[in-house]
Amino acid sequence: MKEKKSKIVVIFLAYNASKTLEKFYLEFPKKFVSDIILVDDASKDNTFKIAKKLGIKSFRNPVNLGYGGNMKRALNLALASGANIVIDIHPDGEYKPSAIPYAIKKIESGAEFVLGNRFTNFYNPLTSGMYIWKWLPIRLLNFLDTIILGINLDDFHQGFRVYTKKMLERINYQSNSNNYLFSFELIAQAVYHKVKISQVPVETSYTGKKRGASLINSIKYSMGTFKVLLLFMMAKLGFRIQLFQSKQLSV
Repeated sequence: MKEKKSKIVVIFLAYNASKTLEKFYLEFPKKFVSDIILVDDASKDNTFKIAKKLGIKSFRNPVNLGYGGNMKRALNLALASGANIVIDIHPDGEYKPSAIPYAIKKIESGAEFVLGNRFTNFYNPLTSGMYIWKWLPIRLLNFLDTIILGINLDDFHQGFRVYTKKMLERINYQSNSNNYLFSFELIAQAVYHKVKISQVPVETSYTGKKRGASLINSIKYSMGTFKVLLLFMMAKLGFRIQLFQSKQLSV
């Protein structure tokens, strides 16, 4: 019997991406994927209009849901479309899609969750435009995350991810934050539920506003990760933490 081919769906999380969307979409390697879904988080520009013009299957939130809220809707839409593999990449050009075929190979080899790794060379993000004041805290956070989560990964705080249906059906991602902390919570949940995690090199390009979040937002995010790590340790000690309950046990 011929093995059924996986349905690979890409989700574009878009917010005010009108300046980059068309170029990113036209250059995107569509041969590797089955479908593309864009979810516009109530952009103030023409992002949604451009997406429709390009023929992308597009959805627009009536109000801004925040990064995590938009991720939840995008993942739900991808699963509802029959996706077995979901690729999360932003249409702002910050992360290059050249990592996609390597990530798919990791999934085919048994991984359930694949993360991009900007640090295959220690200084890679700096040479692609990241501010030094952002690079240093990320390195420190990665070191702390490795120790507490007990998993050897190089880059916990980046934006290229590939999820499997198997993983998403086990993790209660609906309980996650509606802000950028969503993505780190998802990693902690995956570790807790013993999801098979792998990583692939990913190229980046930081220009203009994409060179990094503001200092205040970066501090808020970092403090949030400390809270997630504390909750992770409590869950491992046997405390019932909602974030780490499976979908079947969540309320």
